Amino acid sequence: MTIPVVLAGHGALPSGVAGAAELVLGPQPRLAVCELGPAEDPDSYGERLAALTRGAAVLVLVDLPGGTPANRAKLLAARREGMRIVTGLNLPMVLEVLVRNGDVDELAERALSAGRDGVLAEPVLTR
Repeated sequence: MTIPVVLAGHGALPSGVAGAAELVLGPQPRLAVCELGPAEDPDSYGERLAALTRGAAVLVLVDLPGGTPANRAKLLAARREGMRIVTGLNLPMVLEVLVRNGDVDELAERALSAGRDGVLAEPVLTR
């Protein structure tokens, strides 16, 4: 089953992550982006997000827990089945989700795991 994936967040972050994912994987027709502009009203953002998340099942990867994109996604998910939200948007989680198939619950778990595992303190290389 191919589940649509929406990247939601503040400013250009969602588009930047989507662009990086497509640089690595090539075009991703199941990927959509919903960016919150600096002067955008939360209600209009919620309407745009709702338009992108129509369908039987959808995974929404959001940048910041507690921010407007996450809060609007939670309001939408409360009114419908099949929508899952994972916050902490990062490139490892997006790549993992886009190369996998499964139901929306499996993809949400994979996003959570890959997002967490992709955050590391890299050692500094010395000569």
